[in-house]
Amino acid sequence: MDWNEINDLLNSQIKENKDVSSGYEQIKKVLSDNNLPITQIDTNRILKRFQDWLIEVLEKEPIPEEIKSIYFGLSELSFPDIDDGQSKTTIYIAGSKFSPDEDSDWNCDTEYLPKRRYLLLDDFEKIDNLKSENELSGDYEVLVFNGLLNLLVAHTMKDLKSQFLTYKIKKFGLFESIKEREQLYFGVGFDSGDTYLIGQLKKE
Repeated sequence: MDWNEINDLLNSQIKENKDVSSGYEQIKKVLSDNNLPITQIDTNRILKRFQDWLIEVLEKEPIPEEIKSIYFGLSELSFPDIDDGQSKTTIYIAGSKFSPDEDSDWNCDTEYLPKRRYLLLDDFEKIDNLKSENELSGDYEVLVFNGLLNLLVAHTMKDLKSQFLTYKIKKFGLFESIKEREQLYFGVGFDSGDTYLIGQLKKE
């Protein structure tokens, strides 16, 4: 399977609004058809872990008023203070003051960088182990990691719509007023790869 076919599959999952479970079944079929190892993942568990993390981030560090787009990045990072220091595929959240319509590099120009922006998933570590054993690489690595994160974001942006669209404004330095932004875009991608525009939330 070449990159164009993988890219088409990832885009079709976004367009068809696949749920995490059925979307991952499609990904596993591609791996199986190409004689590649498959990591068994509890999609309900990974979705809950992802949403719990986001709820904490949004509660403690709400998205500022000026942010128009949210980017979920994938990068190989190491955290020696909390684990073994090995590089692991890590999810992070960032926000831009630009929309994809305004700037094609919107996801590179980020202003919202919460302290809790990084997420290490146990299931991603299982996939990383396949990479270290040279059983999964290149385009298929993108298929699995980017594919899973696309599915997680597409599902979660709707479940947490109110948290994403609301923001706080301080009046007179003391009182907070809750407002609702008109819309918010969402994108996903590896830092060194393509960005997939998952969609946007709009004020009703």
